[in-house]
Order: sequence, then C-alpha cells, then structure tokens
Amino acid sequence: MPPPVVTSQKERIYGNTSNEEAPTYGNRMFDHGVLSGISWFHQGDTPNVPPTAAMIVEFIKDNMNELAQEGFLDDERLADNAGFLVGWILGEYIS
Repeated sequence: MPPPVVTSQKERIYGNTSNEEAPTYGNRMFDHGVLSGISWFHQGDTPNVPPTAAMIVEFIKDNMNELAQEGFLDDERLADNAGFLVGWILGEYIS
C-alpha cells in the first residue's frame, strides 16, 4: 500500500493522527503524547517558553515516578508521557 499523501508539516513528521482509524508511524499513544506536547508548548501555562532541565525533571517526577510508585504507570501512559516530553521539547522548532 502506498504511503498517505502528506498535506502539512505535522503530517509529514507524525503521519495522519487526526482520528482513531488513521494510520500512525509509531505507537498511537506516543504519537498522541507528541502532539499534546507540541500543543502544550504553544498554548500551555507559559506559551512558547522552551522547557528547562528543571521543568523536564519535575514532569518526570510528577507524571512518571509517582504514577509508577502508585502502580498507575502502564505501557500506554508511559508511551503517552514520553511522547509528551518529546513534543514539548520539539514544540520550539515546529510552528
């Protein structure tokens, strides 16, 4: 099957992730996390401010370490959170 037609920079990087039936080019939860991270970079608490090392460490502690200790960090949540971090960091470079 030929690859889908790419119409935007987002689709070129992440594939068509517009709905549940759309093909992705990786883990669906990771893809969701990346798009959420990019959105957070542009529209979050402090829009368009690159995350610092301290902010990233705090995110990992709050969203990964604590959830793992409480038994709530399954593979899907881990993939989503990892994708979010990637998207948050890359958001500076994607408009």
